[in-house]
Parts: sequence; C-alpha cells; structure tokens
Amino acid sequence: MVKVTLKDISEDTGLSISTVSRALSRTGKISKENERKIFESAHRLNYPLMNIHTPVELRKNINIAMITRHFTGEFFASLFEGFDLSTRDTKARMSLISISHSSTPVNQIISELDRKFYDAAVIFLPEFKAADYLQLIDIVSDDFPLVSIAPIANPVMDTVTFDNYRGGFLAASHFEDRGFSKLGIIQGPVKQSEAMLRKSGFIDFINASDNMELTWQFSGDYSFQRGKDAYKEFQSLADKPEAIFCSNDGQTLGFMHSAIRDGIHIPEDVAVIGYDDLPTCELYTPTITSVHTPYQLLGKKTLELIFNRLEKRTENLHTGYTSLVPVSLSIRESSTEFANVYNKYYS
Repeated sequence: MVKVTLKDISEDTGLSISTVSRALSRTGKISKENERKIFESAHRLNYPLMNIHTPVELRKNINIAMITRHFTGEFFASLFEGFDLSTRDTKARMSLISISHSSTPVNQIISELDRKFYDAAVIFLPEFKAADYLQLIDIVSDDFPLVSIAPIANPVMDTVTFDNYRGGFLAASHFEDRGFSKLGIIQGPVKQSEAMLRKSGFIDFINASDNMELTWQFSGDYSFQRGKDAYKEFQSLADKPEAIFCSNDGQTLGFMHSAIRDGIHIPEDVAVIGYDDLPTCELYTPTITSVHTPYQLLGKKTLELIFNRLEKRTENLHTGYTSLVPVSLSIRESSTEFANVYNKYYS
C-alpha cells in the first residue's frame, strides 16, 4: 500500500503543503472551510490521523471512557445503561473501564487513555479527595476533557452530579406528609460526600419541622449486609422510629429483607424510603419508595460539558464548576398505603 503524504492531500485539495500541515497538526490559524476540506481529504485518502487531532464536527466517533471501581449489582448496571442511552443520536461511544482489580495506579490508567484512542473520560471514584483530583488534572494533557460525576466537599475538577441534598430533603418531606413524627436514617459511608449530603438534606428538613424528630441513626456502607445489620439494631431499640430513610437501595433491601422475615409489616410497622430507584424497587414486595436518580439525564449533562470542551479546543482549566441534576421521589408501597397512588412522582 502506498503511503499517503501531506503532498497528496495538498494536491487533492489545491491547498499548500504548509496549510495542510497546520490544519492536521492543529497549529496556527486556518479557515473553517479549508480545515473541513483538508480533513475530508485526509479521511478519504486514508491518511493516518489521530482522532484527537480531528475537529469534533469531522470525527466519526467521540470515544469516552467511564472510569470506576465496578462491582456486580444493579447500581452500576443502571448507571452505565443511563450513560449508554445518553449517547443515542450523538457521535459519542461510551466504554466502561473498571479499576477494581488493577495493580496499575489509577492516575496512570487515566493519563494513558488518550494514547489508547479515547477522547475524554468520566470519573466515578467517590473515594477521591481534592488532592487526588488535583494530581490527576496535573498529569493529564489539557486537551483531554475530564469530568467527575462524584461530588466532593471542595470540588476542584468540574463535576456533574445528582442533587443529593434534595434527595434527603424529599424523603423527609414525604414522611411529614404521611404524618410520621419519629424518624431514623441508615446513612452511607461517612467519608463520601454524597452520603453526607443525603443525610444533611434529611436532617435539615427534620430540624426545621415542629412535628418531627430524628430518633435513630445508623452508620452504613451501602451494602446489603449493612442493611441487615441496621435491622438488628433497630429491633433492639426500646423506642423505634416510625419511618426510616436508607441512603441507598442496597441497604434498603437488606433492612426490608430481615424485617419482613421477622414478621414486620411495611409500611404499617415502619415505613421505608431508599435512594437510587433501581429496577428492583418495582419488583420487590412491597414495592419500594425511592429517590429517583435519572442516569440518562446525568449522562446527557456530562456529555454536553465534554462536547463543549472538545469544540472550544481550549485548555481544560478546571474551576470546580458543579452542575446539579434534579432528583424526584418515586412513591410506592413501602412508605404509603396500598390504596394510594402507585408509583407517583413527588418533586
């Protein structure tokens, strides 16, 4: 096969070799019309192009990696499906890269992505702190967009995430509407910002109410087992809460599994609300009220930020910008009477 050169593209387009060189290397100024003509010629002649050097509007695909510690379960399946659906009718292609079992340092994996034909990365590493993000920003090239979808208290990387505070707020508001006065919470990991935001929204609403009080708190870790452990402690309480907010659906399922096996009636004996609104919430008996997190909308907002960065072709200077995606409450049997409206959205 004959190797295609800059001269071939020059002859094909009628433009000078220097103009072709500036266009393909993305250096110097060149008109949009000539840029389009050069890249179309390069693609047609099969000139070896790096995707990252091709203008966004002329690329066939935008390859985006989602970096996370993947675990088996509905949460990660739902999260990735939402992002995958958000790429519909776009040039974006989403790939999941799990670092759960890799011995290679996280930052090294991410910094090497642009050498493996990726154009951007979405970071979902809730354990990351400001120092981790700063180190990552420092070692990744400026023309490689990075967006986090996990909040931290002091954001330094641009972030798109759910309004976790409002999720907790909506749960407490629903309990107030149902007339509950003594409430409990099974919180998520204390070192993860989203768990603390959910807790804060829940407790702030209670503290502002004249008719409600928080009577029980349990420290969880998002696992099914910690939900079961929470139920054991709940059973030992002399003064039990009437309604409980679980900071994720995994703990909700663990709590309800043990409670129902023990003869507890939900919501008659204790009402329960979860968080994430995973598919199981509609399949379980009783069906589970849960804070609805629209993963497809999260993906759409994240892609908008990435495409904006790619199209501007400027240095990706992170300001800590945070975009909050709204959540709602899917109301089902675990927190309300069976005769009430099923699967209504509370927002």
